[in-house]
Amino acid sequence: MNGASPHMSLQRLADEDLAHRSQTSGLVYPVLYAIIMVFSRYADDHRAIAVLAGLTILVAALLRTRLVLKFNTVYRFNPGNWLANYSALTLLLAGVWGAFCAHTVHEYGLELTSMLTLLSTAGISAGAITTLSIRRNLIMVYLAILLLPPTVMAFFQSRETFAVSLLFLTYCIFMFATAKRLNKEYWDALNNTVLLDQRARELEASNQELESYSYSIAHDLRTPLRSIIGFSQLLFEDGADKFDDSEKNDLRRIIRAGKHMAQLIDDILELSRITRGEIAKGETDLSSIAQALEQQLATEDPGRSVTFQIQPGLCTVGDPRLLGIALQNLISNAWKFTAHKANAKIVFNSKKENNETVYCLCDNGVGFDMAYIDKLFRPFSRLHSQAAFPGTGVGLATVQRIILRHGGRIWAEGEPDKGACFYFSLG
Repeated sequence: MNGASPHMSLQRLADEDLAHRSQTSGLVYPVLYAIIMVFSRYADDHRAIAVLAGLTILVAALLRTRLVLKFNTVYRFNPGNWLANYSALTLLLAGVWGAFCAHTVHEYGLELTSMLTLLSTAGISAGAITTLSIRRNLIMVYLAILLLPPTVMAFFQSRETFAVSLLFLTYCIFMFATAKRLNKEYWDALNNTVLLDQRARELEASNQELESYSYSIAHDLRTPLRSIIGFSQLLFEDGADKFDDSEKNDLRRIIRAGKHMAQLIDDILELSRITRGEIAKGETDLSSIAQALEQQLATEDPGRSVTFQIQPGLCTVGDPRLLGIALQNLISNAWKFTAHKANAKIVFNSKKENNETVYCLCDNGVGFDMAYIDKLFRPFSRLHSQAAFPGTGVGLATVQRIILRHGGRIWAEGEPDKGACFYFSLG
């Protein structure tokens, strides 16, 4: 709510919840009243009162139901008026029903008519506290109007009804205590929820600001870094006969470090774009993407002999570009970490688990120790040395972001020297 205080926001949320809970509860009154009229002789003995009370209950129930169904429309213009009308109609229902119940006890003692009414009254009050306890004053007045008249009437009616009065009085005390407790629990939970939502929004804003800052820094670093790499390469090529071996090695390290940093910056920018960009979902053939990546890797590294097993027909709904990036990172990792295997093998398939399609990318490479699983998808975290397996440590973090943005989940299993399997689902 624009310009609304936190207090008003809480009140609005509470009233909205009150309206939602009350959408059908108002109709309970005329239904129970009709049942009592059909299965008792009250309507025959007190026709005028029965008609008047029935019409009042029906009209009040319908008006309250209409009021809660039009909550957004009415509340927008006058919140206080909505709550006042809701409270008035609710208390009217309680007052008419309480008076009706007291009258049946007065007229019929412990006969069927009064027993049906007392049982209905107990049921109505039990249901009401789950709804009306949102507003403490309203529920307390409601219970008093509904329960005290028949309790007092039974107290003075007869010896038999006296015992019923004591039981009803005990029930009243219990209902008041329960309503008070539910009210406190509701408002504690509501305050905590609002506080958590506020902190989540603040955290999201901070993360977006940080990502924007990181993106800007990374983008601005690319141009001078490329200049450093370019001039270093030019210096190395033009001055090859002027430098000794030590100086040439220094230049090689500068160029290598610069290229590594350039790749790291590109990965950071890619990770940021994935986080910030919009998702354009459509039919995506994961099998075709995987097969294209297989051919690309084989062309780039013709000296490798890697057996691919790609299940055909792995189609899903998602962003083809983002899912292509995810598969590229996963398959490239599998290709890289099977480099020392003579019989390297990469398998991409799917399986059904609890009515969910789970995609699996497995290899028989170096694997990893499950003790470090918490670092696997963390940006810039590496489980293998840079010398053995070059990389920036951003690839799996990128994959995780893509899967999460699709409403899915990703996890992995591995064992040193026995390969690794990556599992993911898409929402």
